[in-house]
Amino acid sequence: MQTTTKPKLLPVNRAAAHWAAITGTPRPHRSSLIRWATKGVRGIRLRGEHIAGRWYVSEQAIEEFLRQTTQLDEQRGDRSAGPARAAQVQRTLDDLDRVIAPKRPGRKAK
Repeated sequence: MQTTTKPKLLPVNRAAAHWAAITGTPRPHRSSLIRWATKGVRGIRLRGEHIAGRWYVSEQAIEEFLRQTTQLDEQRGDRSAGPARAAQVQRTLDDLDRVIAPKRPGRKAK
């Protein structure tokens, strides 16, 4: 007899932390995870469960969702989407902020 184990469900806050850990990007807001579970992204939904008024998502569901959305982006030739691209854009914006940020008056430039 083969037993199947049910994946451990994480509350959306912990699921968001798992998302950030595996993608290296800032953690998404909990409402984003809930929206991805209820409405989806480009026809792909994050598998989640609504239990007693709270949303739960498994680590496997997050990884599957990322894999499916990344494959869809690759099929469409969309290189601008995806967590890696989002992180790259954020680093570039942070660099630009440091370069063009106004200097405080009365302070000497180093």
